[in-house]
Amino acid sequence: MKSKMGKNLPIKIFQKRRIDERRTEGSGSNTPPKWQLSESDLEERATMLMEPLEEVFFDFSNRSRERDFIPATLKVDIDDNAIAKSHRKDIQKIFNGKLSKNNIIGFIDSNSLLVKVDSIEEGQQIKLNFLDYVKNAKSISAIEYIEVYKPYITEIEEHDILKVSLIDYLNYELNNAIKIAFHKFCKSLNLEIKEVKYSSGLIIFKVLKGSKATIDQLSEFEAIESITFMPKYKVILDDALSTKDELDILTPVDGVNYPVIGVLDSGISSNKYLEPWLLPEKFSSYPHELINPTHGTAVSSIIVYGDKLQNRLLSGSNGCKLFDATVFPDDNKETVYEDELVENIREAIKANKNIKIWNMSLGTDIDADPNDFSDFGIALDSIQETYDVIICKSSGNCKNFMQGRPKGRVAKSADSIRSLVIGSIAHDKGGRDIADINHPSPFTRIGPGPANNIKPDLVSYGGNAGMNGTRLIQNGVNAIAPDGRVMQFIGTSFATPRVTALLSELHLKISESFNPTLLKALAIHSAKYPEGLTLPVSERIHQMGFGLPDSAENIIYNDPHEITLILQENIVKGEFIEILEFPFPESMVDEEGYFYGEIKVTLVSQPVLREKQGAEYCQSNLEVKLGTYQNIKNRDIEKTNILNEFGPEDAQNILRDSNYRSSFKKDVKSDYARERVLLNYGNKYQPVKKYSINLEEMTPSNKVYNLESNRKWYVKITGAYRDFAETLALQDGEILNQDFTLIITIRDNKRKFPVYNEVSQLLENRNFLHSNIKIREEVRIDTNNNLNN
Repeated sequence: MKSKMGKNLPIKIFQKRRIDERRTEGSGSNTPPKWQLSESDLEERATMLMEPLEEVFFDFSNRSRERDFIPATLKVDIDDNAIAKSHRKDIQKIFNGKLSKNNIIGFIDSNSLLVKVDSIEEGQQIKLNFLDYVKNAKSISAIEYIEVYKPYITEIEEHDILKVSLIDYLNYELNNAIKIAFHKFCKSLNLEIKEVKYSSGLIIFKVLKGSKATIDQLSEFEAIESITFMPKYKVILDDALSTKDELDILTPVDGVNYPVIGVLDSGISSNKYLEPWLLPEKFSSYPHELINPTHGTAVSSIIVYGDKLQNRLLSGSNGCKLFDATVFPDDNKETVYEDELVENIREAIKANKNIKIWNMSLGTDIDADPNDFSDFGIALDSIQETYDVIICKSSGNCKNFMQGRPKGRVAKSADSIRSLVIGSIAHDKGGRDIADINHPSPFTRIGPGPANNIKPDLVSYGGNAGMNGTRLIQNGVNAIAPDGRVMQFIGTSFATPRVTALLSELHLKISESFNPTLLKALAIHSAKYPEGLTLPVSERIHQMGFGLPDSAENIIYNDPHEITLILQENIVKGEFIEILEFPFPESMVDEEGYFYGEIKVTLVSQPVLREKQGAEYCQSNLEVKLGTYQNIKNRDIEKTNILNEFGPEDAQNILRDSNYRSSFKKDVKSDYARERVLLNYGNKYQPVKKYSINLEEMTPSNKVYNLESNRKWYVKITGAYRDFAETLALQDGEILNQDFTLIITIRDNKRKFPVYNEVSQLLENRNFLHSNIKIREEVRIDTNNNLNN
């Protein structure tokens, strides 16, 4: 079955041409910044900043010989004006010692650096750098305050299990020597410790039977970064309500391929509905008697039967095989700590690398930090990168609504950059329910994530709720209990598997190599805000990400009046892509001589991530520009900093939000309000960017500059990297690069011209290699014929 509204033309993949490759050209200025201090103020600032070095010298002088190789660590607060990457190298230079360079080892929050001092001799050289305050005027002006770093220590209960993080000095041998010294130190205190694995850049130990006295002792070790309690996890499942709904049992058809999803959960019951779809193999971290499969069964039932259970076409899935990865015990019988859960997830995925899409409707009930990414989220990123998989992750539930409080921020673990994070919206509204239909559920956690990252990415239906006095009233979505009854559950846990099923269906339908950025980009590109949404425009992205995705069938096909083009590429530092003569349909010109139409652009990258960088965990960025230009001009490559022989003249970027009338930016009522995405991403390092624009909404003056029909079209993709990643790459000989998928849909909203055919011909005429996306040709029984769209 092809999708609705005559959509039967496959979306297209195209490739850049050799002539679209460019080299990045240098720029910069030697003009001192406005915030640079006068000479007299510099002397005073430098004197103040040197004071903590005396404390460092005293510390080194009184160290025991067996630990005198551990560097001292300074916390350096940077002026808000000097945070930009262009100033970072100047700050770095002032902390260069005689032998040691690149002594900035980390970032805390958004304004504080961690700097190592290897020895008294190296510290003396740093002191000399500060004394030469005229030469180092910019660096000293950029630094507001320096102090000896003190470990972050949280309040704990007696006999808690401790989570101890050591500072990563970015030196393999030094880190190993420090770990050995820490083992000896803990042994001398009769402490039982175990190193636990989150990711390569996190050095974390689990300390059993902690106490306040233990913390005091541990904090004496020179390389301690933080001492907190090891988080415990529980599956919080409110009482499910029985229904009288009946459901037909679906069974796989012999000889037909079905997608496979790994379910990282509490186990899956082999009841009459799910038994036909369960793979015979399974992974379990726990014996049968310590498993309660209620949560995992309900989640899995939505993967297989979700559209039928809600009588609504959401994923378009026609069945899905389930791999049971029991990573969570019955928490009434067994406690699971964060490090154990991370290890269970890693082992399940490592042992089943052939399964590419995983559902994880588990997490924490702790808000993500505004400026720092959680260890759990970083671990999920590391696992996905190592094993080349996608984890669809719930944004987490919050009970603030029960006390009349605002929704909480996405949970720690849902701040994972590489995961596709899903929030919940209401499917229905009863008498006491808080949320209107198609609005964020009262319990869903919302964005932004750390460093203003867009989380959740998408939403789906997870139920509604309200209060009757102090009693919780649930209005749940349908799912199947372990005993086979259809019951109602609420939670982001039950929104997430709908999107997981969608991704698996896309992966099956598209006969291309697995590409996580492609699948994520297709889902996000298809998303709209649901009908009837009255949420202010400014809140939509925070609470609902990019919206509710379409079904798989509608995603992979176009109708004759639109075309979707996909570019899958890798961009290397020092290069960018600039596609001139981009094939925008020349026929789409209105009566006044301006281009018109709806354009949707989605860019999803695999960013460079670096632990211990606070808000700068995401170390790379891609920017896309789509627009028009007057002509192609020749450029003089004999001139300094000019490396490219030709380029566009008078290039205008139509994706800039300032091009459009302000009335449309506030519109929540028109049909196009569901699709419109006008965001100014600025300098934010966001691995997902989406724009959805209607050219007719451009201001009259901008139409003149941007849309006259004699102009040509271009696409430009440029990369950027933070100074920390560049410095490490130079040191290690790494070539920084980013994989990405760019999707562009051009639609004739007046439905006058055959856009699909015209653009296909332009691709051919302009020497682009292109093809229809490969769609798996296979007869599968469509089980969704009678569902509501």
